[in-house]
Amino acid sequence: MLRLGLFSFAVTICIFVPTNASAQWFGGFGNMGYHASTVAEGEGNAISAVTRSKGQYQLDTSQARINNAQADAMVMQNRKQLATDYFETQNINKQNRFGDYADKKKQHDKDALFQYGSEGRPTRLTSSELDPVTGQITWPIGLEAPAFSQFTTPIDQAFVKRAETKSRFSYQTYQEVNKNCDGMEKELRVQMKEMGTNNYATARGFVKRLKREVRYAAS
Repeated sequence: MLRLGLFSFAVTICIFVPTNASAQWFGGFGNMGYHASTVAEGEGNAISAVTRSKGQYQLDTSQARINNAQADAMVMQNRKQLATDYFETQNINKQNRFGDYADKKKQHDKDALFQYGSEGRPTRLTSSELDPVTGQITWPIGLEAPAFSQFTTPIDQAFVKRAETKSRFSYQTYQEVNKNCDGMEKELRVQMKEMGTNNYATARGFVKRLKREVRYAAS
């Protein structure tokens, strides 16, 4: 009987406990931390939480797009750099193997033009053929024949005088020396058979180079 009476007393107390207090007590029992004091406050907290979650989602989505765009840009830049490095390497290899074709062609054309312009042009006498100090000329054996002395003697005198005075040929001397050179060439054609092929070719080449030396002496 005593136990039955205590149970009935406990049930009566539970029935008359206010609703808010019951909510607070049971809420505290279920969540030992902070809890909303009213239903309206709880709803506001829920809306705020949803709003914050939505804003954070949008921010995260925007940042992800920026990161993806930057990553794509880096990929494109890397591909461009790889392509540039590849072609530069190819060009370097070609230049190392074949050289610069354009520069080589230009130099080849220049050399060919110079060779074409110089072809057949006689060079000047060497220092062993014309002493630059004394002006003495060493004639080839074919031009030492008596038939050429009338031409070689005045030419010798003109070059020796030039060396002594250290001056260039005058117009008159230039004309006389050239006239004597022309005389030697004519006499060479006359003496060609008697001189032989080798002596003739040597003497004729010497006279051509002597003419170039005469033009230089008059300049």
